[in-house]
Amino acid sequence: MNRAPFIRLHGVSKRFGGVAALDGVSFEIGRGEVHAVVGENGAGKSTLMKLLAGIDEPDDGEIQLDGIRARLKNPREARKRGISIVFQELSLFPHRTVTANIFANRELANPWGSVRGSQMREATLRVLSELDASLSPDAILGSLAIGERQLVEIARALEQQPQILILDEPNSALNEAESSRLFDILRRLRARGLTIIYVSHRLEEVFAIADRITVLRDGRFQGTWSIAETTIPKIIQEMIGRPLVESFPKPLPAQVPGTVVLEVSSLQSGLIGPLSFSAKSGEIVGFAGLEGSGVDDLFQTLFGLNPLISGQILVRGRKQDHTSPLEAIRHGWALVPKSRRDEGLMMDWSIARNVILLRLHTLLTWLGMIDGQAVQDATAASIRRLELGTDRFQEIVASLSGGNQQKVLLAKWLATEPEILILNDPTRGVDVGAKHEIYQLCRQLAAQGMTLLMTSSEAEEIVGLADRTLVLYKGKIVCELQQDRITKARLLHAMSGTLSAG
Repeated sequence: MNRAPFIRLHGVSKRFGGVAALDGVSFEIGRGEVHAVVGENGAGKSTLMKLLAGIDEPDDGEIQLDGIRARLKNPREARKRGISIVFQELSLFPHRTVTANIFANRELANPWGSVRGSQMREATLRVLSELDASLSPDAILGSLAIGERQLVEIARALEQQPQILILDEPNSALNEAESSRLFDILRRLRARGLTIIYVSHRLEEVFAIADRITVLRDGRFQGTWSIAETTIPKIIQEMIGRPLVESFPKPLPAQVPGTVVLEVSSLQSGLIGPLSFSAKSGEIVGFAGLEGSGVDDLFQTLFGLNPLISGQILVRGRKQDHTSPLEAIRHGWALVPKSRRDEGLMMDWSIARNVILLRLHTLLTWLGMIDGQAVQDATAASIRRLELGTDRFQEIVASLSGGNQQKVLLAKWLATEPEILILNDPTRGVDVGAKHEIYQLCRQLAAQGMTLLMTSSEAEEIVGLADRTLVLYKGKIVCELQQDRITKARLLHAMSGTLSAG
């Protein structure tokens, strides 16, 4: 597909301190195409998107829009040029309504300065209808699920009626149905002539929606290909600089026999239950379900975030009645949450402070002072297997790539030495190379005898990683799929509530 160039990048470079985030990047994006930009975490994708959105300016090179050099000095200037961006990390106000978020800093007012609330509400209804999102414009954002908040973020960008729409991991929190709906919308927008820049780690989806694909590696341009003339293995090789032999590593030999560790009987909490299941040491148990199926509620209940109304939880035969996450941690539980920014990490803290936060009480001198050497040793031990580099302890987490932030989150919880590890979408917003490392870590932890309970917004991860999968529908377990009988199609069928056989 040959389209007239609309965006031209010529020799674009950006440095932060002594680090080159972008190094002489040059390529073109056609008018009215969906152009994917992919690469590992730290490849420069987000930096490039920030330059296009006016958040940062390039140190060298230039950006042209429709043949004219564009000086995008700030986001307001970028919006004037018709550029809207949807970031992976949401920039919304949880205590305000959906309407207020969509029009944040762009409120409609009459000549006397009064806000036109009804007009903004009507516009919100229109854009939500375009997204086929059944959300109330009056709902408080904080009451919505993460996937619903992501749709609000997308609605805010679309309401500005841009010529160029940048989507940075737009569906990292969306389920299969929501992602499919988003792609239908993007195809309609493309047909209207909108230029879409799509950044994602989900290569299957990139190949389903994009016209062309550009690869960045270590801040440098690697090439642009038409989707019709390349393959996923080829793109992965360009992204990481080597072939990726397999997506999901095989199970490792167990170091301890698999005995029943966790027994859940007739659990009820909120709208979920009764639920009964067990899990063994060294087992990776997958939990799958559509948004609202109860998987998140189950994980929160097991970790003491939601009250247990009835039923019982036994770990090695001992009743677990923890009523708070602190008690759960003391009983050997750990929960890696879905959102590392909102629920998992202190973004303005260093790697070291984040990693040792949950076990700081064990790193004190006899005078009650923090033992600096003990902190350094504990941090090194926690992050060594995650390949973060032990010379980076004092780096601020917010400055790290998404993949490295996720590694810090994992290191933080592994530092507590849990017996049962809950993983809620552990590779959300993580590149293909870092995903593979996390998969290998899960296999290693299982081989060492840890019990892992996991879910993912990507069905392929559950299929490829779980030893068996429990499917929830409307708060109840409706199906158990063994690893040797599970396929993506069978899993999605079960998640819809129409498959009951194991």
